This record gives sequence, C-alpha cells and structure tokens, in this order.
Amino acid sequence: MSVDPSAVAAVERFIASLREIRTRLLDDLFPIAGVAELQTAVRSLREHPREGATSSGIVYSVHGAGCRMTAPDGREVDVDMVADPELHQNIEAFDPWKIRWFLNEAAEDGFSNEEIVAACEHHVRQGLMREVVQGRWYALPEHPRGSARQ
Repeated sequence: MSVDPSAVAAVERFIASLREIRTRLLDDLFPIAGVAELQTAVRSLREHPREGATSSGIVYSVHGAGCRMTAPDGREVDVDMVADPELHQNIEAFDPWKIRWFLNEAAEDGFSNEEIVAACEHHVRQGLMREVVQGRWYALPEHPRGSARQ
C-alpha cells in the first residue's frame, strides 16, 4: 500500500505539535516529568487541579486514561497511558483517532483511519515514532515511559 504524502505531512504536524505542547506543559509544571506524574499530582496528591492552565498558556485536562493539552493557538493534542507489551509498563501513547481529532481541530480533516495508520507506519520505519500496539497505539520514541524530558 502506498502512503499518501499529505497524510505523512499531517502526522508530522501532529508529532511536532505533541512535542512542542507537551514540552511547554512539563516545563511549566516542573518537576512533573510526564503524564503519569501529572495524573498522580492531580488524583492522589491533589497538588494540581484536574483542569488548568500553565504560565505559558497551555491548557490541560487530565482525563480517565491520560491528558488533553491545548496550546494558546487552539492546537489540541491528547495522549493516553497505554500498556506497552515490550516494556511491561504504561507509557504515553496516541492512536489514529487522536491524530484525526488533532487534524479536525486544525481544519484539515478528510484522512481515513487507514491513511493515518499507513502514515504512522511510515514514521515508525523512519524512527519518528514507536509502534506500541500494531496498527493501534503509537508513541514518541524519546518519551517511552512518559517521563523522559529532552
């Protein structure tokens, strides 16, 4: 199956936005270093509200499985904590639906789930993403446990 270059570019926009927005959120919430730690700070420690805004304007919402993060310009990315069968622990991950949601928010909808999966598989081969669950869940390679910071 050939990969649609525009779908590849769309997934690249999602990856870039996720990196940027996640980094800004965690920089603002330091020493929290990942979504799992943010969930703990919200749910167990009650150090942060479930929904909030950071000093750089990132709005976050901790939900059942993860966290939605929105930049001041309206770009919205979402990750869930997903069991990684290779690492035997939960990591921050996203699925094609979350990518399509991001693209719809950016007024660039129209890609099918299959086109997004093919673009994700392309990015896995390029080393820009990790495949956590085949055709279903993906993660950024530099954040395999949801707490590494670059």
